[in-house]
Amino acid sequence: MIGGGLARRYAKALLEAAAEAGILEQVAADLEALAPHFAGKEVVAFFANPAVPAARKEAALTAAAERGSASPLSASLLHLLLRRQRIGLLPEIARLFRDLVDERRGYVRAEVTAAVHLPAESVEALAGRLSAATGRQVQLTARLDPTILGGLVARVGSTLYDASLRTQLRRMREVLIKG
Repeated sequence: MIGGGLARRYAKALLEAAAEAGILEQVAADLEALAPHFAGKEVVAFFANPAVPAARKEAALTAAAERGSASPLSASLLHLLLRRQRIGLLPEIARLFRDLVDERRGYVRAEVTAAVHLPAESVEALAGRLSAATGRQVQLTARLDPTILGGLVARVGSTLYDASLRTQLRRMREVLIKG
């Protein structure tokens, strides 16, 4: 939880700085592009390794930022995280930053999982229903997972709506076992 609290503080500070500079979208895109590269154990181990010279680590960060055409603010965040030995927080910071930007815009990301491919019209209709239920504009992503057997599982923010056949069968089994 300590890492989550730190990541949230970095994300909030970055949000304020990016909004003030008018580059919210650029920083969001930067983080989305950079974060996956810093999620691997090998990369985190490289930056945490005291045997690797600081200049080499700085050069690696600079190259990553330049390769991704990152804004100076995003590059500055990378170097700050390196100096404070917190580069491993970048994926979490990126996720929290995205959530904060979404909140600022008044929408929420959601994911719907179905056993079969959902037509675009169904996804749009479901997004409309979820928007009505949450009072916020919902950006819905559809996923396919045959293991749910049928029905839907929707995650809106941190709320899970599980109307899958697998869950209904599990509940029915529990009721039958209890008698």
